[in-house]
Amino acid sequence: MQNIEEILQKLIAEHNFLKDMQQRIVGNHDIMIENQKRNADNHDLVIQNQTTIIKNQEIIVNNQVSIIRNQRQIADNQITLAVMLQTQTHLLNLVKKLSGQEESIEETERFIQALRNQTIENLNNPSLNDPQTL
Repeated sequence: MQNIEEILQKLIAEHNFLKDMQQRIVGNHDIMIENQKRNADNHDLVIQNQTTIIKNQEIIVNNQVSIIRNQRQIADNQITLAVMLQTQTHLLNLVKKLSGQEESIEETERFIQALRNQTIENLNNPSLNDPQTL
């Protein structure tokens, strides 16, 4: 009878051990399911972030195209301004000749350059650059 009691005690111990293991397996399974839910949520966030990144990259590309267009326009404007300056120099030289003031084109260019330098000097005036003086 003692043998049967020992066997019964061992069976009960094994049963309790298996029961504990099954409870741990169920607990681990629940943890895995929760982790899979989190992974799915995180995956959705990653996809949303990637969509936002793609949209931002499109905006960046469009901005770069605009910058290139603006740079081309600036270059064109600089050419136009240079032509206008040359034309104004010739016109001023012709007006001076018509008014009886003979002057070489180089003298007229120096006159215009002096006006330009004076304007730059006036724009660099510290009082114009200081917001408190405006």
